[in-house]
Amino acid sequence: MSKLVDRATVSMEQPNDNEPSSHGDQPIGHRPTRYKSGATRCGTIGSDSDVRLATIAKIANDGIITTDERGLVDTFNAGAERLFGYHAHDVIGKNVSLLMPSLEDGWHEECHAGNLSGEDRSFDGGGREVMGRRRDGSTFPVRLLVGEMRLGGTRCFTGIVHDISAQQQAEERALRAERLAAIGQMISAVTHESRNVLQRMSTNLEMAAMESAGRPEVLEYISRVRSAQNDLARLFEELRDFAAPIKLDLEPCSLDELIKEVLDEFSGQSNERRIECRSIFKGSDSRCEVDVFRIAQVFRNMIENSLAACDDPIFIELRAVNAELNGQAAIKLSYRDNGPGLNEEQRRRVFEPFFTTKPKGSGLGMPISKRIVEAHGGRMALGATRDSGAEFLITLPRRTLARN
Repeated sequence: MSKLVDRATVSMEQPNDNEPSSHGDQPIGHRPTRYKSGATRCGTIGSDSDVRLATIAKIANDGIITTDERGLVDTFNAGAERLFGYHAHDVIGKNVSLLMPSLEDGWHEECHAGNLSGEDRSFDGGGREVMGRRRDGSTFPVRLLVGEMRLGGTRCFTGIVHDISAQQQAEERALRAERLAAIGQMISAVTHESRNVLQRMSTNLEMAAMESAGRPEVLEYISRVRSAQNDLARLFEELRDFAAPIKLDLEPCSLDELIKEVLDEFSGQSNERRIECRSIFKGSDSRCEVDVFRIAQVFRNMIENSLAACDDPIFIELRAVNAELNGQAAIKLSYRDNGPGLNEEQRRRVFEPFFTTKPKGSGLGMPISKRIVEAHGGRMALGATRDSGAEFLITLPRRTLARN
């Protein structure tokens, strides 16, 4: 992060207040200036140049702000209004620290930090990062460039403010992807080796069980070791699924039928627990193009959470409506159970890796589910807070329909 903020020195004259203005109506906060006449690469500097500069300031996406030597705002363009959420008349005459709190003494101090020596300098596209503060109090990162001007011997300053939120988010996503790729390679190697170790453990446990026939207390210990071994094997598989790239094998599928098939899997292994499911696809066709195995995994994870959280009878409701996602036809699913719901911490962390409320949970089920949905180009989120029950919202594009 560069400490030096470049400056540019420009000689200008203030207009005579008694002279008629050639600028017409100006935006609020605009104080017209007149450049000294002279030849430039663009031609003679005069009122035409003023108009060009005013137009550039008006249409620029970046914020362009001028202040006096004390840091009090003189002009505030439309780009600055969009960035900070203020109207120009709310800011004119206020200190620039209202917009960028780190500039308590005005941004001319930034020029002092660069050992102001009087020589002319121009903007070089550098600048430095500071935090901007919007009218609603929210903050966002900006790149700030400051230049010095002289109006009739009085110093004033122009700042160009560029929002770098999207750039930082893209950099963070790229860094996360790079880290996940490295973690994925490591976990793949570990899980591969662990299979061999777990297989040797399983073989030795079988031999120990044969040698311990007729000794129930020893067989009980062996059973516990087997259970722990199975838990470890499952954890390795979930780690691999979480870290590995998700490759999809897409095919047309009825989501209504798919969740029924997944529920049938649980009916034979739920220890006679009572599960009821109601599907409501009101005015919506449940067909879309998905990776059947992966979406079944998403349903399976949600049902396992319901089994862990709900008392019998467990009631699951799946609703679907037609939707649109990024300009494509989509289907929006609402999965809701009749459990105790999620408290504020659980809502905040439900998609966080390794966060779990289950005694034997790995905390990877919901993060993996979210990754699967997003790999389909969809979205997964929590529903609104309710008195009881957890609700998950899944939006999936109808890929086949979109292409047709």
